[in-house]
Amino acid sequence: MVSIHRYIACVALLGTGCAASAGVISGSQTFYNMSSSSKTYTYYQYAPISGDSGGNLMSGSITTTLTDLNGNGAVLSSDPAGHAIYTATINDIAVQTLWNSQFGFTVGQFLSGATVPAMFANVPLPSNVPPDGNAGVVLRFTLSAGDAVSFAYTFNVVPGPSAIAMLACAGRLTNNRRRKL
Repeated sequence: MVSIHRYIACVALLGTGCAASAGVISGSQTFYNMSSSSKTYTYYQYAPISGDSGGNLMSGSITTTLTDLNGNGAVLSSDPAGHAIYTATINDIAVQTLWNSQFGFTVGQFLSGATVPAMFANVPLPSNVPPDGNAGVVLRFTLSAGDAVSFAYTFNVVPGPSAIAMLACAGRLTNNRRRKL
């Protein structure tokens, strides 16, 4: 009987706004510039997140493959405004960037090449950013004429220790309840 009351207490705590779900964005996008001049692109992808104020952690990565389709080499670079190619956001607030301004990658005639992946791991969420809302990845870049680029990227927000502890509490009590039945 005691374990049932503890189980209800843990479930009640989880239901008070201390949700423990991670926001995960993972994508693979290919862009083709079929025009006769370099083009600048901006791409957004969002996912809902919900967390507690107990210290969420962020991780993310990006890699790309650049392909020359017209025989004059291919160039991928940061946009003319100097934005990073990869920007992780929470509620449209930039929280982490990769491949910052002045980034460039090239391949020769009719070749493809892949970058070395860039990443960040277990970075604390900035204190001025609420852990609930939308997580996002923004890709901003310039691609040479007649070429293609494929990006593979991730961004996730992992709930802080207090949310994970509450989930563990609920799981443990559920297991105890099953054993006693």
